[in-house]
Amino acid sequence: MHHVVTVMQQHKQFTRMFVAHQARVYGYVATLVPNRADAEEIFQETSMVLWEKWEEFDADRDFVRWACGIAHNVTRNFLRKQQHSRAYFDTEFVERVASARLDEHEYLDARRRALAECVARLPDKQRSLLERCYSGMETIRSVAEQLGLTANSLYLKLRRIRRIIFDCVNRALAKEDRG
Repeated sequence: MHHVVTVMQQHKQFTRMFVAHQARVYGYVATLVPNRADAEEIFQETSMVLWEKWEEFDADRDFVRWACGIAHNVTRNFLRKQQHSRAYFDTEFVERVASARLDEHEYLDARRRALAECVARLPDKQRSLLERCYSGMETIRSVAEQLGLTANSLYLKLRRIRRIIFDCVNRALAKEDRG
């Protein structure tokens, strides 16, 4: 019985990962082929393969990298079949674009992690101010009025906070590159 629960949990985790990252996988495919209809067809084929292979996914691995590896193979097969009927990029070019896209994924993930950590390190007052101003629930003018500030002085405060976060993220990424 325990094994059934584990398989069910694994399937749920795969489903969550698939739903959370399908736009990124589609974006990866779209960088490899110039035609939107082809990208959609390749993405659909990739999705079918992912669902067929869901049990092979290891939760300790990077889902996007795994899914994009499958998308890369589906794309290569698609381009090989289409090569005679349409003009497409050569395989070497597609390989270089695919590699660059995966490297970009890792870089952006590192930036997202660093951003979350840097925002979490802000004093409560600054973090709360950011959340209020960027949540879309309140206008800058209304937040400024509630705090007894002008809109311009609030913009200056926000600029200083953004600068703190920017510097923190860059230090974190530099440390990660050295480590």
